Amino acid sequence: MLLATPAFSATHNVPEDEPLVTIEIPDEWETKEIGESILVTAPGDPFHVLVVLPEGSKLAEAMGEAMRYIRNTGSIVVKAESIKKELGKLNDMDVRQLSWQGKDKNGDVKIQFTFVSLAQRKSVLVACWGSPKAEQKHEADLKKILQSIKKA
Repeated sequence: MLLATPAFSATHNVPEDEPLVTIEIPDEWETKEIGESILVTAPGDPFHVLVVLPEGSKLAEAMGEAMRYIRNTGSIVVKAESIKKELGKLNDMDVRQLSWQGKDKNGDVKIQFTFVSLAQRKSVLVACWGSPKAEQKHEADLKKILQSIKKA
């Protein structure tokens, strides 16, 4: 059982220079910096996580940019009517989740945006997307990634 649980040893600051949050990523996941954001991809059946810091209170703008990135990188068509909204808590921080169903050339895709409220009108957007099969395969890692988010 221990061998099936990946080690989390890579802690990333977002943004790198003046971090607002830290997040832990499994060693075997590929991590790439994109400006002040990070993109991580699970091995094998890929599932992606994009961590973005919205500028001030520009959540809608950040969400639009993240959605454009997702749609353009995977030719994903989003079913707007499939939107689901949820509120919650993560490490004593307020969280708002939005999710959609979509399709790409390989089939069904699930997209989930998690907004984590930090303080003083600052937040972090964690966008996750991939096939339902990949999401299920990497579910434990995804939970650990989200639960690892901490204020820097």
